[in-house]
Amino acid sequence: MRIPLYIEFSGKKVAVIGGGGVGTLRAKKFVEVGADVTVFSKEFSDELRMMFERGEVKLVEASAEELDFESIARNFDLIVVAIGSKEFNDKIIEAASKYRAMVNLANDAVKTEVVVPFEGGKEGIRFAVTTEGKSGVVARKVRDLFQEALEGREDLITFLEAMDYLKSYMKSNNVPVDLRMKLYPIVSKDETFLELVNAGRVEEAKKLVERIVQDYVSGRRKADEEGIQF
Repeated sequence: MRIPLYIEFSGKKVAVIGGGGVGTLRAKKFVEVGADVTVFSKEFSDELRMMFERGEVKLVEASAEELDFESIARNFDLIVVAIGSKEFNDKIIEAASKYRAMVNLANDAVKTEVVVPFEGGKEGIRFAVTTEGKSGVVARKVRDLFQEALEGREDLITFLEAMDYLKSYMKSNNVPVDLRMKLYPIVSKDETFLELVNAGRVEEAKKLVERIVQDYVSGRRKADEEGIQF
């Protein structure tokens, strides 16, 4: 069973097999996050050729039949299969497993190891949506609904900023981790804190955060909530 993860791909090596529309979209996605992308195909889209001229991707002219999948698996962190035929999928999966490379099968939602979702977000809040191959149209619609809801919630952005400050403040002041885990839910439920956040008064919320933390660090207040456990 797959689990959702955000993985740092800057500097990772990505092989895209297929230079058509899907291969182009996948190549662009991984280039945008700083990956080293090589596209293997007999033919390449005009966009891929422009990306090559800008030095954004490498292009290797070869059909799937001509490729050495073991060599690709040995030299790349992720293999994206973006061709219509499923003929080579099992061989690619076998080679990838041998060299611990990951596989994204754009042509087989059932067998793929890695799913590339639809993404959205705003100012530090990110989300991803997939139906795991059932319907890209539905996944896109859900993504758009989430994005619309997020766009209308400025309070969540200020809430995030204030809670991020809470984390940074406690770490920089060497607050013990057990106490930090208890203070996250305590601060997030504090009525005055929430009023300030909802009103967009972030700097005042940060000052309140400092006072709350110091109250608990000094022992003037006791952290009775269990908080997040490890």
